Amino acid sequence: MEWKDLFPPETKPEIQDMAIFIGGEAGNLWCVLVDYMEQTYRAKPKITYSGCTGKPGWNVKFQKSGQSFGTFYPEKGSFSVLIVISYKLDSQMQAILPTLSPEIAETYRQAGDFMKNGKWIMFRIKDAADLEDYKRIAAVKMLR
Repeated sequence: MEWKDLFPPETKPEIQDMAIFIGGEAGNLWCVLVDYMEQTYRAKPKITYSGCTGKPGWNVKFQKSGQSFGTFYPEKGSFSVLIVISYKLDSQMQAILPTLSPEIAETYRQAGDFMKNGKWIMFRIKDAADLEDYKRIAAVKMLR
């Protein structure tokens, strides 16, 4: 069963429901991510529903002082993050690209600008290395 069908708009899931749906190592990493965001940035998860055709269903957003850390989408065996990186942060992003996985670094290089406010990147978090890449990118966003 797909995520959007398991939890329709009128049935708001909890963070733990999302972790169970994701399952395995990635489900554990989901919980690690939530704890990390709360402890490192004091950013609480905001569970919202999206009817967007690209990734419909419930998702989680983290924000601090109006700064978005991205939107996270539960998937079976992984979760994806959509994050917008301001052009003002490009030099800092270029500096960390060698520390990111080749796949995520290339995703950044090829990212489009859909609203003229920065690069929109989406990537899947399926293991601890992917989560560490996300943490590096989130740290750059806080330099703003």
